[in-house]
Amino acid sequence: MLPADSALLRYGEGWFETLRIEGGRAMFLEGHRARLRESLHAAGFDSREALGLFDATAMSLIARFGEGGPSSDAEAIGRLRILVTPRDSGGWSALGRCEPYVPSTEWERSGVRASVASLPHPQWGPLGKSTSYHWSRYAQREAEARGANEALLAREGVLIEAASAALLWRQRGQWYTTEGQGELPSVTVSELRRAGVNIAAGELRESALRQVEGLCLVSALRLVVAVAAVDSQPVAAAIDEAQSLRDLLRARHRAAGSHHP
Repeated sequence: MLPADSALLRYGEGWFETLRIEGGRAMFLEGHRARLRESLHAAGFDSREALGLFDATAMSLIARFGEGGPSSDAEAIGRLRILVTPRDSGGWSALGRCEPYVPSTEWERSGVRASVASLPHPQWGPLGKSTSYHWSRYAQREAEARGANEALLAREGVLIEAASAALLWRQRGQWYTTEGQGELPSVTVSELRRAGVNIAAGELRESALRQVEGLCLVSALRLVVAVAAVDSQPVAAAIDEAQSLRDLLRARHRAAGSHHP
């Protein structure tokens, strides 16, 4: 329930985080919490009450996801989404949802098809994962109408990020990601770096797609999936590399759980 003076209802103002549940725990919860905190501070808010609601909502929903039925299986994977929004009268509201999530084995095995959106990237990433998300949804619907699975967003010929993922590409044996182009900071890319993957900051132009040795989408839910084609043009698909990176992230998550019984 949201009160009538919710900033989400009145202005579309709010922030959300989407997390993957695996092994009964949220993957990289602290990283998502830290990104939310930075988003709130950037908007001029004291984050304490909002983060308290985020923590309580996450704890409740993760526990509920693990109770009874098919979701009690230790191998069950879930999608957790938590939104926080301020009220004009003061204080905060939170909404949360947790549900089963089934990764696409087809995408993992063959890669995804992408399409470059006609809408320029707005460069609003530093504002955080905002509920004012119409531009991303518009781009995604456009991509799906073209028969693609994911939209890529560009500005002045430079690919910045996907509608729901960060970009990771390889050239001359080196992994790169976009930084400093107005993209949303990626929690999952940060975790890959912490796991020892050498990822440099780079710039990927649309005209250079045929020269890359592999292009991947990185996100909290899918982890890492390879891109097989952009606007029907084949791209070197890093299927095996994406699998290795997914395995690395899942191993990192399991290792963190072994220290927190």
